[in-house]
Amino acid sequence: MCKRKLSIIAILTAFAITGFSQTIPPDIRDMIPGNTAIVAPDKKPGVIRIGVSSPIAEMGKDFSFADAPMAIRNTLEVALTEDNVEVIFLESSLPEKEAKLKKCDYIFISKVTRKKGGGGFGGMGMLGGMAGMIPGVGGIAGAVAATAAATAISVASMSGGFKSKDEVAFEYRVTTVEGAVIIPPTITKQKAKKDGEDVLTPQIAQAAKLTLEKVMPPKPEQ
Repeated sequence: MCKRKLSIIAILTAFAITGFSQTIPPDIRDMIPGNTAIVAPDKKPGVIRIGVSSPIAEMGKDFSFADAPMAIRNTLEVALTEDNVEVIFLESSLPEKEAKLKKCDYIFISKVTRKKGGGGFGGMGMLGGMAGMIPGVGGIAGAVAATAAATAISVASMSGGFKSKDEVAFEYRVTTVEGAVIIPPTITKQKAKKDGEDVLTPQIAQAAKLTLEKVMPPKPEQ
């Protein structure tokens, strides 16, 4: 038994080094505890699957919330989920490869940057591309915030770290799993008018709305 465990560890180490995780034999793969980075639930017919990569969060050393990437990701999951759209988290540093293994149709990659006191956004080069102030999203952002707040960690729960005049930018892009561009690199930004104001959820809600409009088939005319 001990020798078999050592053999499994050796095999997994080899695959990790080469990056060929998709070739791990099923009997070995199934023995990996919590192996969500490799496998995903079966995909139901007619369901659109969006792989959400772990967001990059540049919040500054003075930001008081410890797990911003998880909060952003959880809120994205709520915002992007519909009756026929499901979200799968992409855990690895190779989201494109992982998305294929998890049978995703689309990949959502994002980054959040906070500038203390509205200090500007020079050097935001991770995604590049279009930029603009976010339009009003009305009740959509409220619904997303309320639903996401039910999770243990969400943007709503981390908004206490935002201070008056902080400026928060949300960068994102959406592609098919094969790399075709659905939404090009896009940046929105919003400034907090008071301490604790949630200026990120409205941006996530708007990004999710645009994404769903692009990936969901049009409703048949009545």
